[in-house]
Amino acid sequence: MQLKQIGKQLGSIQFLVNILAAGAALATALSFVGSWWWIFAMLEHFRPQYCLLLTIALFLDLINRDPWSNQHFYLLWAIPLAINFSLLLPLFLPSFGHATNSIELRVLHATLDNDNPDVSKAIDYVNNQAPDIVSLLEVTPQSLPQLQAGLTNYQLVIAEPRTTSHGSAWFVSRQPSYPIEVKAAELIHLPPTSSRPILQITITYAGKPIDLLCFHAIRPRSASTVDFQRVEFEALAQWSRQRQAIVVGDFNSTPWYGSFRQMLHQSGLVNSQNGFGLQPTWHGSLLPILRIPIDHCLHSPSIVTIRRTIGSHIGSDHLPLLVTLRI
Repeated sequence: MQLKQIGKQLGSIQFLVNILAAGAALATALSFVGSWWWIFAMLEHFRPQYCLLLTIALFLDLINRDPWSNQHFYLLWAIPLAINFSLLLPLFLPSFGHATNSIELRVLHATLDNDNPDVSKAIDYVNNQAPDIVSLLEVTPQSLPQLQAGLTNYQLVIAEPRTTSHGSAWFVSRQPSYPIEVKAAELIHLPPTSSRPILQITITYAGKPIDLLCFHAIRPRSASTVDFQRVEFEALAQWSRQRQAIVVGDFNSTPWYGSFRQMLHQSGLVNSQNGFGLQPTWHGSLLPILRIPIDHCLHSPSIVTIRRTIGSHIGSDHLPLLVTLRI
């Protein structure tokens, strides 16, 4: 009797898993027709979660399958699993860029929370990591003085504080690994018609010129914002051509999203995430398996990522990103 009850419970679990896996398989198919409806395009962002559900369902179906049966229902899970995994695979394969020397640059990016006036955790994190350059988003008129007072080892290069999520700032270490000279700092718009300010700085690092951009894409919440995010990515691709560039920020997009992949192809930029796995940054309060990576560091092919880590909670729904680059 007890074995029958256990069998029924396992059967119920498998049935529930199969229902969820069927949803994941359907979402996988619909994600390729995002041009029909913007909601379908948003389904692209959750491929790691699809992989998890489909893997569990495939495993349960294989171990419970009658060996004498000719039914191949498990293929319903294997095919979409293979599709999703193939799009995630590049993140686990290292890039083969080649830097001509061993000069290292540590860049830290953090998306703050413009609704949280307390940035003490972010200040402590930056000071503990001691990067060479710091990029911050969602900087407000209230948080900027706190940041300047708390980051005593850093010089504010340029800031555009806003009461909305559009504020940003660049800080440079007073004691960098190699000499940093700021050549220019300006506020630009990508595309020019955008109301969102983007901060660009030009530096020489150990005598080598580099353009750095603190990028913040629009959040895709409707058909119009999905379309405009694509325009922003196209403008970013155009900006990055013919530059030795580093772009960090909140892209509000996963690296396997179609528009993001197209932007990488058009720009020639390399995703620093390649070879380091998923490293999800949002939403910080969720379990790691439920998060997605939307904060990124991209760079020119002449630059190589040698270390990349995701930080701890800093009072924001985003987790910070620290990247060590070889110039």
